Amino acid sequence: MKRREFLSSFAIGVPALALAPTVLLSACGSGSDMAGEGGGKDATLRVIHTQSLSSLDPIWTTAPGAREFGFLTYDQLIAVDDHFVPKPQMAEGWTIGDNGRSYVIALREGLKFHDNEPVRSQDCIPSIQRWAARDGFGQILLEQVDGFDVIDDRHFRIRLKAPFPLLPAALGKSSAPACLIMPERLAKTDPTTAVTEAIGSGPFRFLKDQWVTGSKAVWERFDGYVPRKEPASGLAGGKIARVKSIVWSQITDASTALSAIQAGEQDYWDLPPADLQPAMAGNPDIVLGRRLNADTYFMLQPNHQQPPFDNPAIRQALAMALDQMAMMKSIAGNRPGDAHPSRSFYASESPYFTEAGSDVLKVADIGKARQALASAGYKGEKVVLLSGAENPAAALGQIIEDVLRRMGMTVELVTLDFSSLTQRRTNHGPVSAGGWSLFVTGWTGGDILDPVVHPMLRGAGLKGYAGWAEDPKIEALRRQWALAPEAQQKPLAEQLQIEAFKTLPYIPLGAVTANAAWRKTVTGVLPAPYGVYWNIGKTA
Repeated sequence: MKRREFLSSFAIGVPALALAPTVLLSACGSGSDMAGEGGGKDATLRVIHTQSLSSLDPIWTTAPGAREFGFLTYDQLIAVDDHFVPKPQMAEGWTIGDNGRSYVIALREGLKFHDNEPVRSQDCIPSIQRWAARDGFGQILLEQVDGFDVIDDRHFRIRLKAPFPLLPAALGKSSAPACLIMPERLAKTDPTTAVTEAIGSGPFRFLKDQWVTGSKAVWERFDGYVPRKEPASGLAGGKIARVKSIVWSQITDASTALSAIQAGEQDYWDLPPADLQPAMAGNPDIVLGRRLNADTYFMLQPNHQQPPFDNPAIRQALAMALDQMAMMKSIAGNRPGDAHPSRSFYASESPYFTEAGSDVLKVADIGKARQALASAGYKGEKVVLLSGAENPAAALGQIIEDVLRRMGMTVELVTLDFSSLTQRRTNHGPVSAGGWSLFVTGWTGGDILDPVVHPMLRGAGLKGYAGWAEDPKIEALRRQWALAPEAQQKPLAEQLQIEAFKTLPYIPLGAVTANAAWRKTVTGVLPAPYGVYWNIGKTA
């Protein structure tokens, strides 16, 4: 089966959804259900948002808060639908010429930024260039680009050195950082410097003067937005602002958040803890359902540049100690069916999913891991484990700390809010100078579908993802995969995984099916790679 055919048949994992003890989103209303909503256009959608918004630059950081801010504020030239197939979004379409070495992209008429300036080709080209400088898939794309040409305000050309059929997939990728279009003056900001303004062209306009880091973020409907005519699907299609405003509140105490949604003070909760979900499942005013069209995957990222995990044998010993199902069941709570092993570097939803080379993850034995650690030459170096302060990352951090101690390692668990963790993990120094040894993170299945979308499956050293794994063979196989005919991509993806299990750029921890919660007055909730809020309305 070809990749495109597979993803087209994926359809948000319908068989898995049919078995899951959650609500099917098709039963919860769609964008078309909202046509006759009375008074909904003036409503405010109040969202309990788990992750803090600490940066206004979704190109500069991959933090989840910035990623979802980006999709709500900005728009993409090309976007993936709920089958992860690239579709025109800001683009009206594109034509391919010169035997596959030229793409002419046409912009839709009427596109405006939130300052009411038109979206032009001159904005799109530097936006692509800045994004590509920060993104692994984008870097591979730029290697194939011979140049960019402005044809007119609504048309531009990308000239290629050789045919590159994955160009639409690159520009439309959903994983962070995604290729979001900014005004030219912002897009020309140095890629290593964060943009501090937020002028997008999406259906909602960000109100920076009401933003309180770690507490609140506010958007209002942008009346100048012209949605596509197709129904919304994933990150593609007609993005319709069905409420007047959206307010994200970060309520760090889960019990307080639960009380707020039960009392109707909040409308939507993006990631309620598993142990509180039974209380909502029994509430007739609340819907508990799977929102994401893929599972959520957790990873343990070692620091490859500092002891002790600069030693590949010590990374292997740690992987042998971790019991995926025990960890995932611990964070799934009384919903054990939502916990899944993931002995692969690719999502189970991916056509490239394989367990080839993953024997080290099947050991799950502290005793054997302790022996392997001794044989690897561990000298008692201090291990600093970074973990997010919010569950499930906090719970995973405590479990992994216990595993490390039982292996005989000297460990300090440091719990941080996500913005502080993302800052700390940029420290390349030793733990004695504020560095780190390990951190816990997570991505959705759409982020790890294939070798070039995957942000952590890298061997680029200091040019790659935090942890800075070095493996030239991984990098070579990524490029080979991107340039290969489709028939050769699956065996190449497997070869890459086998090599990655030798290096362990990171350690897969498992996956869970994540649920969201919303009050029954909320309508139009659609499956997507992330929590997105267009097409959602309120009946009261």
